[in-house]
Amino acid sequence: MSIDLRPFCSPMRDQGDCGSCTAFGTISAWEEVLRKLNSEDVDLSEKHLFFCSGGKCSEGNTPEAVLNQAMKGVCLESCLPYGSTSLGFDSECAQGICDNWWEKGKKLASWRYVTDINQMKSILSQGFALAGTMTVHQSFINYVEGVYHSLGVMDPVVGYHMIAIVGYDDSLGAWLIRNSWGTGWGVEGYCWIKYGDSEIDNTMYPLEPDGPIEPDPGPGPSPCPLGNGVAKALNLLAKLMGRRGRFRYI
Repeated sequence: MSIDLRPFCSPMRDQGDCGSCTAFGTISAWEEVLRKLNSEDVDLSEKHLFFCSGGKCSEGNTPEAVLNQAMKGVCLESCLPYGSTSLGFDSECAQGICDNWWEKGKKLASWRYVTDINQMKSILSQGFALAGTMTVHQSFINYVEGVYHSLGVMDPVVGYHMIAIVGYDDSLGAWLIRNSWGTGWGVEGYCWIKYGDSEIDNTMYPLEPDGPIEPDPGPGPSPCPLGNGVAKALNLLAKLMGRRGRFRYI
């Protein structure tokens, strides 16, 4: 069995020198789901989602913070472009956002944790991408093609990463992921990664879109709707460890 949702994905993005993968991974999956459900060609603002969820380019932030912020709403990219964030410059939440952004913005109704591989495959088989997290080994940065697998104890961990999962192939024994490092990385920005490798299938996040946003919603995150020990431990570790030589979302 195999599923490949690349034809339904938005154009590939590049997060640049900012540790904003949590926003890019979430929005990559979200935009694909909107295309599947509503045939909407939507370009959402990673900058809005990242900084309003408390992100900093040098520190990143957690998947839960971004997913909860998405339940408040995100403007279109044209309303708040990524711009200098690609160079690693931080911004205040919604600084420079266009007026009445919520009129064309989108929000999530809910998100949840999935830890069962069969459920992950079932959701993908219905045509819906998933947001997900993984451990990044040094070898992943240099991936070019084929099915990626880390190289064991001699392959140092350099951080954690959030991506979108947009397919799988049982004959390859691999998930298809969409990265946010531009088309020059991997297979035009995509990668096949072996089942079970780099904690890729420990936890994934199905996203449920919602309707109109309330006028002028506040910037703060909402409470986390569900809990999961594996994901909580991963994110606690990411919080406790900082930048130089220690692990963070990159």
